[in-house]
This record gives sequence, structure tokens and C-alpha cells, in this order.
Amino acid sequence: MNPEAAAPGWIATLRRGAFLHRRRAIGWGRTLLIVEIIALVAIAAGTYGAYVHLEAPSSTDFISFFAAGRLADLGTPALVYDSAHHRLMEQLVFGDARLPYAYFFFYPPSFLVLCAIVALVPSYLAAFAVWIVATGAVFIASLRLLLKDWRLVLAFLSFPAAAATIGIGQNALLTAGLMGFGTWFIDRRPVVAGLCFGALIYKPHLAIMVPVALLAGRHWRALAAASVAAALILAISLLWFGTDTWQAFLIQAQTAASSFTTGRVGFAGLVSLFAAARLIGIGPLPADAIQIIAALAAAALTALVWGRGQSLPVRGLVLIAACLITPPVILFYDLLPATVAIAWLLLDARRTGFLPWEKLAICLIWVVPILSRGVGIAWGVPIGPLATLALFTLATIRARNEWRAVPS
Repeated sequence: MNPEAAAPGWIATLRRGAFLHRRRAIGWGRTLLIVEIIALVAIAAGTYGAYVHLEAPSSTDFISFFAAGRLADLGTPALVYDSAHHRLMEQLVFGDARLPYAYFFFYPPSFLVLCAIVALVPSYLAAFAVWIVATGAVFIASLRLLLKDWRLVLAFLSFPAAAATIGIGQNALLTAGLMGFGTWFIDRRPVVAGLCFGALIYKPHLAIMVPVALLAGRHWRALAAASVAAALILAISLLWFGTDTWQAFLIQAQTAASSFTTGRVGFAGLVSLFAAARLIGIGPLPADAIQIIAALAAAALTALVWGRGQSLPVRGLVLIAACLITPPVILFYDLLPATVAIAWLLLDARRTGFLPWEKLAICLIWVVPILSRGVGIAWGVPIGPLATLALFTLATIRARNEWRAVPS
């Protein structure tokens, strides 16, 4: 018996996802984007005390980047990893000594290169605008390559992780854009793809599956280009900031890791399986084991799909899904590359059609970034991994279906 025929009407509708056709997705995306823009403006105004008097000022993550860049530009890059000096620079940039030290700098000197460049802009707010416009352009251009239709691009910009990234000035726009370009060019221009992948050296834990994919797929030119790009960025950071800065980073990195694993940076803000396990009271060792199992599964799927040379949409979807489910430290705004993965899924669905429950799963992925942190803080319920698990499951099913459809 056809399961759809036997199911109640509303279940059959959810199963097919007929409610989410192209025109409606574009309309809903456009509406959500407008709401998010209004919300960003309102929140920004509230941050500067537009509605009520603030007992203590607040800022955004970008102030950490800008302050680090200023310290580097002043010829003291090693002090970026000294919390007292970094905090003082943040307060100087903000112009208020009451600013609490909640904006740490845990990034390697390879990212400090970008921070030092953007900190050359005279004012903090101007630099913030330059940062968002520049990284946003990379992200939008990558989506445009995949989706072709500007209306779809606008709809994809409504993914809540994009609004969160813009609001706090994080680097997820750049990360998602580089992943988009890397996967798009891997067969067309492997050297360009490799350069994009190599540039992710500033956030290596989110690109840890890239070498697995390139090695399994025997993309030697892309792998060589990625190695050269990463080595060049590292060399620039060494020449510009010196070995003392790298030593300071490595010392700080030992304590930075504990900030996430011990909950100093709240588990509710993370969307990894490790953080979910810790949030519900599971101990560190079992939580580590859960995360390791997920990473091994991601590596196995990536190696199989790329080693078999499956279609580019499936390879792109699998690689990004694997990159998002692997690291134990991944915050809600880091889910932004999921938009690129969903774009690849859409391209594959144009060829094969959507699978049962697939559109509903996409809707789930879409709302997680805006809900996960609040739900985690309020009720201690970790819904963040629902997005990475759902995306990885969709990638696995599509890879399996495509492999089964290939004649022996």
C-alpha cells in the first residue's frame, strides 16, 4: 500500500512538502528577511540605549576583531592574546571603560591578518560596515553562482544565521562564501577551489573535512592550491607578527579550549553534539565520545562520496554537512554554510525531485539558528544539533540514492 495514500491528509501534505513550492519559498523568504532587517535595526538601537537606560554598555563580537587589529597595527600583536591588554583596547575603541569583557579573541594569527587590515579603517563603526559589506559580498556572490535567480538568493539571505552574523559582526559570511566558491569551482577550476579552501585556515575546525574530500577524490591540483594558500597566509602572519605572537596564541589556546568545554562560553550557544550532551548533564568523556563518533561518520561519508566521484551537488552537500557536524565547538551563527549546502540540495532536487519529508527538514534547519540559544538558555533543551543532524541525514540519503541509481 502507498504510505502516502494511507496517511491522513495533513501528514501526507507534510510528507510531500507541497506547501513549500518555489513561489511561496521566495515570498516567505522575502518577508522573513524584511522582519529580520527591522529586528536588527531595533536591536542595534536598544544596544545604544534608545529605549531604556543601560546600566552597562554592550557591543558586538566585531569589537574583539577590531581591538585585536588595532593592537597588531600598533606593533604589539602578541598582546592580542593577553586578556588585560585586549580588554583595555576594546574599552578604548568603544569609548567607555564600563564595557564588560565578554568579547574574547580566540582566533589564530592567520585571522589576525584580516583583523589588522580592517582595523586600518579610522573608526569602529565604519570598519564594522566595511567588514559586513566585504564578507557579505563574498557570501552573496557564492549563492548567486549556485542559485542563478536573485529572488532565490534574497530568500536564502533570510536564513537566521545570516542576520545573527550581521548583527554581531562575526565571520560566518566569509566562511560560507568560501565554502560555496570552493565546492562550485572544484571541477571547473580546481586551483581556484583550492585557494578558497586554503583561505579557511583562519577557522580550521570548520574545514577539517576538506582534506578528506580532496584526498579521497584525488583532486591533487586543488589540494596543492589549498596547501599553498594556507601556507602563504601562515607565512604572512609569521612575517608580520613574529613568532612571539604565535607562541602567545598557542599558550592562550590551551585555556581557550576549556572556555567551551567547561561551559564558560555557555553550551546553549553551541550547536554541536558535544555541547548538547553537556547541556543535558552528560559528562565530558561520554560527550567527547559522541562527538568523535559523529566525526568518524562524517569522515567516512565524505571519503566514500568524494572517492566515488558522485555528482557535484551531492559532493557539495555532503562536504558542508560533514564540516558542520564534525567540530565540538560550533556556534549558532556558524550554521550559515548550511545555506550553501541547501543550495546544492536544491540543484540536486531539480534533477531528481524532492524526497519525502525533505522540505519539512529544510524548514526545521531554517528555524534552528534563531531558536537554539534561547531555548537552550530558558529550558536547557539542546535543539541546535537538530540542524546539523537533519542536514547530514539528508546528505546521506541523497548520496545513497544516487549511488544506488548508478548502473553497475
